[in-house]
Formats: sequence, structure tokens, C-alpha cells
Amino acid sequence: MKKTAYPVPLSLIALSIMAANPVFSADTLEVEHQLDTVTIEADALSESAPKVGSSVSSIDYKDIEKTLVRNLDDLVRYEPGVDASQDSRFGISSINIRGLDGDRVKISVDGVTQADAYGPTTTYLRTGRNTVDLDSLESVEIIKGGDVVEGSGALGGVVKYRTKEPSSFLSAEGNDTSGSLKAGYKSASDEFNQTLTIANRTGKIESLLVYTNRDGHENENHQGDAGSDQTVGVKRASVDPSDTGSDNVLAKVQVQVNHNNRIGFVGEYFHSTSESDLFSESSATDQQSSDDKSVRRRIGFFHENTQTNTLYDRLKWQVDYQDTKTTNKTHRSNNNRLVDRFYDEESTSLKADLVKQIDAHQIRYGLNYDKKSLENLNKDTVSGTTTASRFSPVADANIFGVYIEDSWAATDRLTLVPAIRYDNYKYTTTGDEYIESWGNNENEALTAQLAAEFAITETYTIFGKTGSGFRAPNLDELYYYFANSASYGSYQITPNPDLEPEESLFIEAGIRAQNTYGAAEFVAFYNDYKNFIEQVSLGSSAAFSLGQYTNQNLNHVVIKGVEIKGNLDLSKSIDALSDGWVLNGAIAYAEGDNLENGEPLDSISPLSAVVGLGYDSPSEQWGGKLNLTWASGKKKEDISTSKQWLATSDYNLVDLTAYYKPTQNLTFNAGLFNLTDEKYMNWNDIRNLTNTSTNLNRYTRAGRNFGIDATLSF
Repeated sequence: MKKTAYPVPLSLIALSIMAANPVFSADTLEVEHQLDTVTIEADALSESAPKVGSSVSSIDYKDIEKTLVRNLDDLVRYEPGVDASQDSRFGISSINIRGLDGDRVKISVDGVTQADAYGPTTTYLRTGRNTVDLDSLESVEIIKGGDVVEGSGALGGVVKYRTKEPSSFLSAEGNDTSGSLKAGYKSASDEFNQTLTIANRTGKIESLLVYTNRDGHENENHQGDAGSDQTVGVKRASVDPSDTGSDNVLAKVQVQVNHNNRIGFVGEYFHSTSESDLFSESSATDQQSSDDKSVRRRIGFFHENTQTNTLYDRLKWQVDYQDTKTTNKTHRSNNNRLVDRFYDEESTSLKADLVKQIDAHQIRYGLNYDKKSLENLNKDTVSGTTTASRFSPVADANIFGVYIEDSWAATDRLTLVPAIRYDNYKYTTTGDEYIESWGNNENEALTAQLAAEFAITETYTIFGKTGSGFRAPNLDELYYYFANSASYGSYQITPNPDLEPEESLFIEAGIRAQNTYGAAEFVAFYNDYKNFIEQVSLGSSAAFSLGQYTNQNLNHVVIKGVEIKGNLDLSKSIDALSDGWVLNGAIAYAEGDNLENGEPLDSISPLSAVVGLGYDSPSEQWGGKLNLTWASGKKKEDISTSKQWLATSDYNLVDLTAYYKPTQNLTFNAGLFNLTDEKYMNWNDIRNLTNTSTNLNRYTRAGRNFGIDATLSF
């Protein structure tokens, strides 16, 4: 029986009540309980520009703590249209926004672009882009859809992480020291975590140290404990058991040199490990296990100047060094084999952003330059004999971009924001004894967009954005080479260094409303992509009976959809309720087609909706929230022909979170997730499966589980 009786009506409760309320058009614009940030307000000298014409969600550290967020999947749990996919061995590897994921979503930390994904194989080597500990974050901004200012990769959207600042923990002025100790537990992964935070201001110097340690096990599925299940092979229903851990250090020192100049240094170190018994990959004669490690290091310096002059009112420039390395080791008992592979991306980046207010024009402009070194190496040891190879040649990448954006208050009601950007990139490869150089790849792109907002009244605003975007191909798309020959046949994957960058034309438009009683937003979007990079078959031959494959630019992919979200202050809408009651809802729908072959695009997430009812006591001493999530099943007609066996069912989730502050310095947070013990699968976890004998029960998410933490401030 399909469980579709309530999700859509509930997701629209906030909008319905607001529309029916005769005083919704009141002139008062004060909003006391806003759950979902629809747009970012900023003054002329703000560091981040308001994203006019876009749908933007902001999540701050208070939201992260109240909802017991531990990882990227938790972070986007209540954001329809945004999903994180996970794998029992490689963990959370990607975020999907409006049907695009991987390197088609731009991810940055404090303005520093994160390393590309590298996953030429599905078993022995796969790197994700999940090398950030969320306890180190001040806020996360998710921009849905294309964004010219962000440059290459911002096709599906942008995820902007901003790490914590010393000032967030200190008094507004004067010498001060603050600290906190946080400890928590998450039952779904049997994870214990601890975070120590210390901030100080002495004179003009501010400093911050945040250290987080996590120690846990595999993310269990609906089967529960994986350790007692010894089943091997593709029919295994439990996830593979593993021991996981991570350490993260964030250190900052900032100096207010004088009224107009501030400098700062930052250091980040992230280290995660996972050791697994790969029962699902094993057989009776070949036991497999893995030992995986990811490390990200960053050292950075910034200078901010607010001395108004002809060129700018504010200048911020920064230089950062970052090294991200993933090592995947696989042990196989057959022939005492060890497969040891790594991918390392080292970068030095320079970024500058300037702001100048000229009458009604707030002009922002800037540049970025990134120099990257990219390397993969594979070692295969069988019975004591080691051979080495590469999937891709060693490469250097030089990436340059420059942009200008004008936020023009054309009238009191109309804001226009034109923007234009130029990008240039070049990959230079070097052959060696392991692999030949497949040649260089270079290209450039000129992209532009126009965004607009028009205030119809003080309550209602229409907005829209149209423009073009691009994404440069990454290392494994350009240069991945692999040939395999066995008794059952042979195949080859050949590089294509002539790939063109992916291109997009996007348009979105919507209406938002906001007043004392709440806020609501409706947006529709249409994205047209060309030169979409996908692996294709070149056919078979006598030399390669199982076929030859390569990456090519597809002509035409289209993604379109609608999103609705809103929040309502129930305390002001219903007289019988005391202060503190709020209701929020959101729903997202998208569809996508590969017009090259007439097949649906499998990266599109099914229709989903979230409704939340929350309460915060007037004293802010305690509160809680009940969230209801519904997701439609992925129907066969919405899946490409070869993947239709993966069709999924609808599911409903109920989550309950609460917090309590017995004293000003002590806070408890607790959550009960999947309260009804629903058995379900996330579509993006399974859409790349190819073995039809696979037991899909292994890919179910956790049943009923809980989390708890306590924070002591001093």
C-alpha cells in the first residue's frame, strides 16, 4: 500500500495558513521566528553579497547543534532538493542539488575550493569531498542552481562552508577568554564524539582553537548490528562492519592592526580513518578487508582593508595552501594480495574580493588563481611481488578567473544584478614509466547572468535569475586509462583529453512573501546543459571483446522543477497558543532527461517534502521540534532502462529533537530519529549499482536511532 495520504498537504500547511490569514498583507516586516533563511540581507560593506534572484538556505552553528548534525547527510536532512549519498565503505562521498552532484556542485571552505572527486573505479579507489568536520563550522550556505560569480563547478549549486570565528565566542570588546567542552553519542554509527573550543582576545589579538575527535563504527542499516552477520557476497543484507574515526583541528589567530586593517592566519587539519571487513565483496575463498584514510591540510593568510578609496570600500584578499590525500588499501586473502591506491590534490590559491558603493550601485569584483598538482598511484602486491601503475598521468592545473557584479538599486522596489565572469584553465600532464602523457587540455569560458528582484508590496516580492555556467572537466574524466584482459574477455577504458567544458543555460523565477506572521517562497527552475560529460561505449572488437569505453560530451541534458518552502509563527496566527510555536514546510520536485538518447536522468532525486513543528520557550531554556519527512518512490518510468530494477517505494520519517539548558553554561541536546522504524532507501545510494543479484536490503538506511550530546561552556 502506498503511504501518500498526508505529505503534500502537510508540506503546504505554512503556505495555506498564511494565504488564508486576512492580515498576512500587513505592513509590519518584523520577523521573530524565522526557520528557513530565504535570502541573505547585507549592508554595503558586508563580506557576502545577498543572492538576489536565487533560492538560498543558510544553516548556522545553532541549527547544527539543535538538530544533532554529525555529518553532511545530517546537515541536509531537512532540505528537500538536496541529498547526500553514502557508501558502507567510502562513506558520504557526494552532495546532490537539483539533480546534479559530484564536481557539478561547487564546495568551498572559507572561500577555498575543495578537492575534486576522483573515482575511476567503484571498488578499490574512490575519493569524496567530505573532508570537513561540521563542529568546526560557523555556518553553511547552500545556493541552489547556477551561480556565475562562483565559477567552474557551480552548475547544480554551491555549498559554502564558513569556519568558526574567535569573535563568535567572545564579548564585543575588551580582553576575554571563553571555552566549551562538548561530548555526544550517535547510536546509528555507535559514535562517540568530543569537541574542545577555546577562544581568547588579548589587546588587538584574537585566537581560536577547535579540536574534535570522533570514534565509531559503520552506519548501520535497517538490519541493525552488522558484526554478528557473517554472510559473504552480493546477497549479504547487512552493511559491512567497520571501525571509523576522525580528528579535526581548526586554529586561528587574527590581529586588528588598526581601525581599517585586519589580518589573520588559519590552520586546518582533518584526518579520518575507516577499517572494514568487506564481507559483501568477499567469497568463501577470498576474504577482503579495507584500510582507508583521508587527510586534508590547509594553511592560510588573509588581509582585510576597509579604508575607502577610489578602487574599493572594502578589500579582502587571501592566500591558502591545501593538500587533500585519500589512500584506499584493500586486502584479499586470495594470493595474499594488497591493492594500495591513492589520489593526492595539492593546491595553492590566491583570492581577492573588492566592494565599492557608487550611488545606487554596489559593485563587487575580484579574481582567483589556483595552481594544483594532481597525482594518482596504484600499487598491487601479489604473493610478495609488487607492481605499480597509474590511472592518470601526473598533472598540473592552472586555473584563473575574474568577475564583476553590480547590485543596482534601480528604484526603491527594483534591484538588478548583472554579473560577468571570465575563466581560463589548463591541464599539463607528464608521462613516466607507469603511464604515457595523454596530452594537455586547456580552454576558457565567458559566462554571465542577470538577477532581479521587484517588491510588489512590502509583503510580496518577485525574483528571478538567468545566465550561463560552465564546469571544467576533471582529471579522471580527461585521462583515465585502464585495460583488462582475462579468460572471460577483455575491455579498455581510454582517455579523452579533448573534452570540452560542460555548459549550462539556467533560468529560475519565483515569488516570496514575508511579514510578521512568517515567510514563504515559491520558485520554478529550468536548466539546459550541453557538453555533459558521460562515459559511453565505443563498441567491441577482436582485441576487446567486452568493449571499449571513453568519456564524451553529450549534446543535451535538461533538468526542470519547482520548490516551495515557508515558515509560520503559529503563536501570532493562533491566539490560543503561547509564544514560541513555529511551523515550517518545504517540498521539492525535479525531472531530468538526457535528450541524446531519450532516457531519464538517473541523478534526479524523487519528489520529497518536510514539515516541522517546533517550540522554543520564551526563556530559551528549553524547546524541541517534530519533523515529518516524506519522499516519493523512484518509479520505473523515471529511471533509465538499464536501472529500472532499482525502483524504490515511498517512505515516511518522523524525527523528534529537543534541547534543555538547566544553567546558562550547560546545554543538553537529544534526538530520536526514524521514530516509526521505517525501512527505506535513499535513491542516490543505489542508483549506480550494476549487479542485479545485489541484495538491496544492504542499502537501507538506519531504523529507529538516537543521538545525545552535552555542552559545558566556561
